[in-house]
Amino acid sequence: MNLTANNNSNNPWSFIPFALTIFTSAFLLFQVQPLISKQILPWFGGSPAVWTTAMLFFQSLLCLGYFYAHALASLTSRKTQARIHVVVLILAALLASRVLPGVDLRPESSDSPVLEVLQILGLSVGLPYFCLATTGPLVQHWFTSTAHAQSVFRLYALSNVGSFLALLSFPYVLEPWLEQQQMGQLWTIGFWVFALLCLPVALGAWQNKTETANAAVNLGPKTKLPVAQRLSWIALPALASLVFISATDQISHDVAPEPRLWISTLGLYLVTFILTFDHPRWYRPRLFGALALVLLLVTAGMGDIPQWFGFEWDYGVNDVRWSHYALLFVVCMLCHGELYRRRPTDTRWLTEFYFCMSVGGAFGGLFVTLVATQWFDDYHEWLMALLIVALLATYVLFRSSLPRASMAGRVLRIGGVATATGMVALLVVLQNPWSWRQIIKPDRSEILLAQERNFYGTVSVKESLFFNEPELNERVFFSGSVTHGQQFLSDKLRHVPTTYYARDSGIGDTLLWAMEQKPKLSVALIGLGAGTLANYARQADAYDFYEINPAAVKFAEVWFDNLKSCKAAEQNIVLGDARLRMAQLPKDKRYDVIVLDAFTGGSVPIHLLTREAFQIYANHLKPDGYIAINITNAYLNLYPIVKAQSEVLGLAFRHKFQAADDVRNIRRNLHFIMTNDQAYLKAHPSVSREVRDDAGRLIGTDPQEQPGLRLWTDQFSSIAPIVK
Repeated sequence: MNLTANNNSNNPWSFIPFALTIFTSAFLLFQVQPLISKQILPWFGGSPAVWTTAMLFFQSLLCLGYFYAHALASLTSRKTQARIHVVVLILAALLASRVLPGVDLRPESSDSPVLEVLQILGLSVGLPYFCLATTGPLVQHWFTSTAHAQSVFRLYALSNVGSFLALLSFPYVLEPWLEQQQMGQLWTIGFWVFALLCLPVALGAWQNKTETANAAVNLGPKTKLPVAQRLSWIALPALASLVFISATDQISHDVAPEPRLWISTLGLYLVTFILTFDHPRWYRPRLFGALALVLLLVTAGMGDIPQWFGFEWDYGVNDVRWSHYALLFVVCMLCHGELYRRRPTDTRWLTEFYFCMSVGGAFGGLFVTLVATQWFDDYHEWLMALLIVALLATYVLFRSSLPRASMAGRVLRIGGVATATGMVALLVVLQNPWSWRQIIKPDRSEILLAQERNFYGTVSVKESLFFNEPELNERVFFSGSVTHGQQFLSDKLRHVPTTYYARDSGIGDTLLWAMEQKPKLSVALIGLGAGTLANYARQADAYDFYEINPAAVKFAEVWFDNLKSCKAAEQNIVLGDARLRMAQLPKDKRYDVIVLDAFTGGSVPIHLLTREAFQIYANHLKPDGYIAINITNAYLNLYPIVKAQSEVLGLAFRHKFQAADDVRNIRRNLHFIMTNDQAYLKAHPSVSREVRDDAGRLIGTDPQEQPGLRLWTDQFSSIAPIVK
């Protein structure tokens, strides 16, 4: 390093261009992720896998960007490094004018959704994102030639501050006020600002005549790195990434594939980088090791452990979310804290260090999206992640510098082995996905007949055989962990509608009333399940079943006979997202009844409940028709959402609550019906459920009004106000 360079870098303000460039690049990197993911979410049925696939894309491109930076940094001439990067920067700036994919990129079908998501992201934001990804490690490499080189890892922490602020800005600053296209335009302007900030830094490196080879001589021989240290640079961020992606997937499937949930988990993930890379004081190994073991048991045993002690705990969405959030934060602190402990002391290893980190970070998205979905029939990667975390936490907790041959050293090793063994055993018992595949109970046996997982989630079929009451033998269709159809196996009850669709349910009332009014009905059923609603069909009717998940169609046809015995002379299974398929219908295609029940697990495909979606339904509804919606949800109060949509459409509405009935296999349900048929509304007034405390005082009803709730549109939707 020459004397001139050192004199210039002694300027206390010389670090500002580096800091601004890195901060801006990190800000734009993470702001575009929820923006573009939400844009394409409706194109793939609102599946939570859209986010995991997007994370695979972004993490893989980040990995390529870090490899590019590492390769560029290995070049002898800083001038050559800067020259190449300026060319990439200019090309990316030219392509950044259209960051949000247009309708021309929207797939007509979703036969290969993972590849289609990756292709759309690559064509729309590929090169600009790659350019942003390269900036952090490359600029930090150039930064090591300044007098502030010892602060290079704090510069990395600053980049994560920018990433975190970007995530916060999306749901709390941009999304409530701007439409998505406006946010896309603002991001483009931000990218051009970044390019202008990056150019002086690159030109500074261009004009620096110091060659890296000469700098290496001044710094002395390059230190050698143990293979184990390099592997830890990959393994530790890989574990953190796996826990992050798996936790996000779990929450999204249970609640909703919604950017605020994505941002919550990604934000926690980034905060741990900020803390651990800012200063060693934030990471206490034994503290976080112990917390990890405790939270593993809390999260995994939330439903089972209280029962072991003799009491029931009816946990809800907030308990699920916060337990996952706490575990994610502690695990990432553990992984990233250990990563920082193993950082290179020689800054010439800096770009390789970041490249290895990015390889590990890409592992989570790669494994969940491409491996787990193809090879696992359930979310086994979550259990796998928990087991590895238990081993790491135990190692950190019992790690000691004591001699292995000493008594204290032996005690610690024995304690560590015993703790690890006990934790693994408990987690397998609590989270074992195979434990219910065949269960023998005093009154019945239960067996899992089939289970399949794909891009759209997990579907399964379970059969219950009652020893003393064979007429109650049944098969149940599950989407995730929620019942989506049930059929009695006896000939007498086989075609009696059950679960959420009984004859006296809101949807049942609607179909039976419509059948009384017209000798022929045209019915659209959005969400197939086990095909239970096919039992209402008459020979003169026409039934269209809209289903996005091909596995659900296969299970309904193979394991249930509702579709086979459907009396409708005309019946069609329309594979694909119902909203997109209905938008493609001829204008004169109209339905008497549209039934909406496409909620997977506890999750809600938000794009099916927006103003634009309901306008599509209304466009294909006869003037005297009905829109019937199953708004039963364990976590979200959907009533004010659909009520607002009916008011915008100018349709009257009623709702009906139905309590659970175990004798008839009726699940608790709340249905919402929109129509202009005043006779129907008069004959079927709204039915609510009263909830009272122990003293008999009324404490609430279902549904719950929420005045002032903002209307859901394609440009705005938030579940925060409606979480129960």
